[in-house]
Amino acid sequence: MIRQNLHTHTTWDDGKNSAEEMILAAIAAGLTSVGMSAHAPMVFDNDWECPADRLMDYVAEVRALAQKYAGQIDVYMGLEWDAMAQEIDLTAFDYVIGSVHELPVDGHRSVDWAAEKTAAYLAECFGGDADAAAELFFAQYEKVAANARAQIVGHFDLITKFDEIGHFFDPESPRFRAAARRAMRLLVDAGKIFEVNTGAIGRGYRTSPYPSQELLLQLHEMGGRVTISSDAHSTDGIVCAFDRAEQLVRDCGFETIWVFDGKEFIEKAL
Repeated sequence: MIRQNLHTHTTWDDGKNSAEEMILAAIAAGLTSVGMSAHAPMVFDNDWECPADRLMDYVAEVRALAQKYAGQIDVYMGLEWDAMAQEIDLTAFDYVIGSVHELPVDGHRSVDWAAEKTAAYLAECFGGDADAAAELFFAQYEKVAANARAQIVGHFDLITKFDEIGHFFDPESPRFRAAARRAMRLLVDAGKIFEVNTGAIGRGYRTSPYPSQELLLQLHEMGGRVTISSDAHSTDGIVCAFDRAEQLVRDCGFETIWVFDGKEFIEKAL
């Protein structure tokens, strides 16, 4: 059983439960460690980030809760940084997840808002060329690769979130494959760890984790590393589909995952 989840959200950003409630849920689920990973402040106004003027309050609360629950569970101080995030000091965090949520077109367009929003940006910003959108999306991972503080790659193919609903992208398209593979190669060469993320399963959008099985097979061929997390936005998602994610990882040839021990990431046999 996977005993760690480093990707969780709370009422400090767009989560539904407090940090303490998420920690208690992690204890109840049998986890031995959990990380809080609020969304970093972005360069545009939104209702899902942890604002810059609240960031240190978030850090203080999580650190206090880590002390409160010491001996029951290890609580780590994380952040989900975005390619379009504000420039902030990341040294206050134990680990950083590097993600892409937005496309820098027409101001910005979210890739994981809703299926109808995906249809709209593809039509309005790309003239229906889904491969062009995918190329722009994956190109932003260059910023994640260049960020030395970002150890984990968040939900690598998030842009396909609604494909089981609307089939917006063709992962078998040569252009999609080339863009994804180019980004993956950069990230692997930069030493990043890819999370196998079950978040969209818990929210009813997908039946399989990110990245897709095809991408995970390619990642294995490249010598990439993986971890497993649920991107939980509420207590009921704290270990969502971990068994499914572990089986997918095994099926793609991985024999180990990487877990955080409070100081560094270490390899652990499945």
